[in-house]
Amino acid sequence: MLRVAFQQSRSLGTSAVRAKENDLIAQAFVKQIRDLAAKQKSAGGLVNTSPEIKKSLDEQLNRLANKFQLANAEVVSKLNVQIEKANVESSVGSALEGKTLDQMLADVKREQDEYLKEREQKKAEEKKREAAFAAASSNASSNAASSNAAPSNAAQA
Repeated sequence: MLRVAFQQSRSLGTSAVRAKENDLIAQAFVKQIRDLAAKQKSAGGLVNTSPEIKKSLDEQLNRLANKFQLANAEVVSKLNVQIEKANVESSVGSALEGKTLDQMLADVKREQDEYLKEREQKKAEEKKREAAFAAASSNASSNAASSNAAPSNAAQA
């Protein structure tokens, strides 16, 4: 009992340390993202880029301007981009088909009861067949015994 309490308190102590470490990592990422956002805002564009990257970006913007018959590349960079939010359905929700857990449990119970009834009916039918087979085999053996006994009685007379 004491061992269990010790293990639980030890796991609580280590989980708090792990959570703090995770928080430190998350804080480092958030800090880096904020620093990059500030640099991008002050630079007025891309941060830490080479002339080749800027040239490639300008070429792609000019290509898009020509493709969509826009005045220049500046218009392309100022276009409003509207991305529709995808309608994502939960696979669990679609599998449940709007049924609650209680309804599904009731369905399972009903199906189980039906299965057990069918199983009992099959067992009863099997017992009837076995009884009929046993009766038929006992009748056949008694008929065979009486037919064997009849000729011997005739021979005695």
